[in-house]
Amino acid sequence: MGAFTMRNSRLLAASTLVALSLGATLCAATAGAVGITASPSAGATATPSASAPPSAGATTPSSPTPTATAGPTNLPTRPVPAPTVDNRCHGGVYQSNLLKVTGTGLYGTTLVKGGQAAEMTMTWENKSGVDLPVVHNSLYVTDEFGDRPVQWSTEFFDVQLDTGSGWKPAKLDDRALLAPEFKLAKGEKITYKVRIAATAKAPVGHYGANYEAGSDAFDNDKVPTPANNKPQACTQFLDDYLGEFNVGEAGATTATNAPATTAPGATASPSPSGGPHLAETGSSSNTLPIALGGAAVLAVGAGTLVALRRRKPATRS
Repeated sequence: MGAFTMRNSRLLAASTLVALSLGATLCAATAGAVGITASPSAGATATPSASAPPSAGATTPSSPTPTATAGPTNLPTRPVPAPTVDNRCHGGVYQSNLLKVTGTGLYGTTLVKGGQAAEMTMTWENKSGVDLPVVHNSLYVTDEFGDRPVQWSTEFFDVQLDTGSGWKPAKLDDRALLAPEFKLAKGEKITYKVRIAATAKAPVGHYGANYEAGSDAFDNDKVPTPANNKPQACTQFLDDYLGEFNVGEAGATTATNAPATTAPGATASPSPSGGPHLAETGSSSNTLPIALGGAAVLAVGAGTLVALRRRKPATRS
């Protein structure tokens, strides 16, 4: 198999992630702006009047003929999250890979339909110099490597997730799996594991998986190593592990994953009440990271999909 080209497309994936997430954040609608369909008033419905007896030879309908009613034009829309920032990040949000990931597994594997699962192991290390109170993370699986994409189904793959408390079944939402958030103090590490098995319904072909984790956005002047020095800009710490794999019929040669390895160091718990101690961030609101929300990580799915289709080389700050 050729060199894995997905690694060169991470900037586009990350850019889409931030664009979609900030759009949801900054374009928030108030409750009054959300259209709600009003119930029709009693006077809006006409009471049918009694009709005269039909004349001889006329056909009497078995039931009244309904009158067409125009549909409502102000259907309610999905609520948009309330904004969490005012004048911050006007200079843009830029990615830094100082949330370093080391991963093993899945790459080059052939999953046999109905066969055993392949395992991915990802260890993130926080080298940003600041504590990360929230790290969003997600898995994205796609068939968009070939010229003929399949009609996607969530029944193609069985997925299990181990966030430190044992293996638990997980379900893809379309192509994405939004995993539990975690917090990571500076210098700390955390390891997540994923098992992916192809079901009998998975079409034979070439696939790819992307597991990405990203922090909320920080003001550039609040972190020791910002992505750049642009005024009023923000930095998001983000990195991902990518892997191409195949799905084959029973009897196909199956590649064996290398043993998953985790770099030595403390492992953080993803539990909201557990994990490493995070230093106090202070009372000033502008020292806190800007919440990008879980939608930010799910947005990577669309970014990855575009990147896989275009195969454009890119680099990340």
